[in-house]
Amino acid sequence: MELRRPTLEDKDAILEMIAEFDAAKSYMHGGMGSAWKRAKDYEDWLKIVEQQEAAANLPAGWVPAIQFLSFDETGLPLGFLALRLSLNNKLFVEGGHIGYSIRPGERGKGYGQEQLHLGLIEAKRAGLDFALITCDEENEASRRTILANGGVYDNTIQGSERYWIELDGEVA
Repeated sequence: MELRRPTLEDKDAILEMIAEFDAAKSYMHGGMGSAWKRAKDYEDWLKIVEQQEAAANLPAGWVPAIQFLSFDETGLPLGFLALRLSLNNKLFVEGGHIGYSIRPGERGKGYGQEQLHLGLIEAKRAGLDFALITCDEENEASRRTILANGGVYDNTIQGSERYWIELDGEVA
């Protein structure tokens, strides 16, 4: 799996993946929900993503973040991952430093665990010492993904389970 920032060349593949999420009525975690809704089109979305990474002209309630996409060895996009470089009050409760999702047709294959692992490596590169990862109480798959990556349960607030992962040394 490769984790990288989106490009204009990814447009058709990403739009096809977004259509799969829509057809499955599955929310696109990993920075796509709010940013995609604000965008007029794919190119506008790329501009929003670049602004968010540069911390330029952020809408109220947004934090600096890096948008990543994961791809398999054939170039098929597998999912979204947002690395939030800081937390506001909302993200401290629900959302955390890393949000992620795997496209519906590729779930249950271990991609989420690998994608989160790569996201934790990026978080360490970005200078974070700890990463807060959250999941809904009823999301057993996400819970297993977080625990497999070293998540330590902290507490549950408003239905959101909160886990911390220390990024000191090697990321597990």
